Amino acid sequence: LAPSRQLDTRHGLGARRGPVGPSSEIDLDVTGVGGVDTNATAVVLNVTATGATRETNVTVYPDGVRRPDASSLNVGQGATIANLVIAKVGSNGKVRLYNDAGGVELIADVTGYFI
Repeated sequence: LAPSRQLDTRHGLGARRGPVGPSSEIDLDVTGVGGVDTNATAVVLNVTATGATRETNVTVYPDGVRRPDASSLNVGQGATIANLVIAKVGSNGKVRLYNDAGGVELIADVTGYFI
């Protein structure tokens, strides 16, 4: 797919506006938007974290399941870091993004999907 921005917490796109706080999660609808088929079982996301108030990690995983121990993105305080993430989609068509520590702005561009 051509990249399609689905999440930008700096502007309230796809989630509430403002940094994602410590030990907080946000859900993101990914199926049926940005060219992603409604039957997609996984999505390819370019996830960016920016403006972290302290060192943190971000985990992207299917909504509705237990959060895995492994992180998708490790971010230093004040850094802007991006990573390509392949995430399974929850049965409700969503993925979940979890921030471990401090506050951080999250951006996600969908670039592909799997059926």
